Amino acid sequence: MRYLIEHQTRLAFPRPVREHQCELRVAPRPNGQRIVELELTIEPAAELATYVDAFGNTVHWFGVVEPHDALTTTLRARVETALANPFAFDAVEPAHERTWLDEALWREPRLWDYVFHRSPATPDLAKLRFAKPFPAQAAGAPLLQSVQDASEWVREHLRYDAEATDVHAPLADVLAAGAGVCQDFAHLLVAIVRAWGVPARYAAGYVDPLGGAAGDEAEDEDETGDETDADTGRRAATHAWAEVLVPGAGWRGFDATSGLVVNDTYVTVAVGRDSTDAAPQRGSFKGEDPGSEPEVCVRVTRED
Repeated sequence: MRYLIEHQTRLAFPRPVREHQCELRVAPRPNGQRIVELELTIEPAAELATYVDAFGNTVHWFGVVEPHDALTTTLRARVETALANPFAFDAVEPAHERTWLDEALWREPRLWDYVFHRSPATPDLAKLRFAKPFPAQAAGAPLLQSVQDASEWVREHLRYDAEATDVHAPLADVLAAGAGVCQDFAHLLVAIVRAWGVPARYAAGYVDPLGGAAGDEAEDEDETGDETDADTGRRAATHAWAEVLVPGAGWRGFDATSGLVVNDTYVTVAVGRDSTDAAPQRGSFKGEDPGSEPEVCVRVTRED
C-alpha cells in the first residue's frame, strides 16, 4: 500500500517564548516500509538535524533561539508498506518457540529491554489489584494465538473512552477506570506479554481511514489529534498498538483497540518500551506560560 501522510502540529503561546529545543518522532520507520518522499518544515524556520535513537526511530531535532509566540511543525511523507499478510511466515513449532526466543535474546541483548522494563504504564502485573486474572500464555498453543487471545481479553475488559485517562496514564488508573484510549490498550497488552517472558514493545503510527482499524487517536506527550475525511467519514489519526517478537516471523503488531493483527494498512512511526519513548513531539523552552493545547491536523490518504 502507498500512503500520503500529512501531519501538522501548532503550539501557540500567549507571550513569546525563547530557546525552544524540540525533537520529533513523526517520520515513518524505514524497517519493512519504503519512504518515497519526506518533507519536514518548521515555522519559525529552524535548521533540522537527525539521529537514530536506541529503539531504531528516526528523530528530527531543532532549536529556535529567537522569541516566538507560535511553533508549527509540518510533515508531508509518502510511504509504501508491504505487510499484506501478517500470517505469511514459516511458523516454529510451539514446542520450539521458547528456544527460538532464547536464541534471539542471546544474539541481540537489547531485546531484554522489552522483557524486563517496568514503568507505571507497563508495570509488573503481579503487583496490581484487578478483579479478573490476567491471561497466561496458553500451554501448547502457538505464541501468535496466545497474543491474539490476550488482545481479545483486553478488549473485553477495557472500554474506549477518550476522556477516561490522561496522557501517559498509569496502567493501574486505566484498570480502575475500566476504560482508556488506544495507548492504554497497547500498554496493557505489552504488560501481559512481558509477564510471559516474551519481548513486547509499544508502537505508534498512522492507520488507513479506509482500513479496518478504529482510527482512535493516540494521546502523546505533546499532542493528540484527528481529522474526519470528508469523503469517507472515517478519521485519520495517530494510533498505538503493541508489537510482539513472534518466533519465525519477527516483530508482529497487535491492535487491541480494534482487535486486529497489524498489516499494510498501518504505518509505523516509532517504537519503544512504552509511550514515553515514542512521543511524536517533545520539547522545552524558556518562557512565562506553558501555552495552549496543541492544534493537530492529521490526514492519511491511500494512493493505491
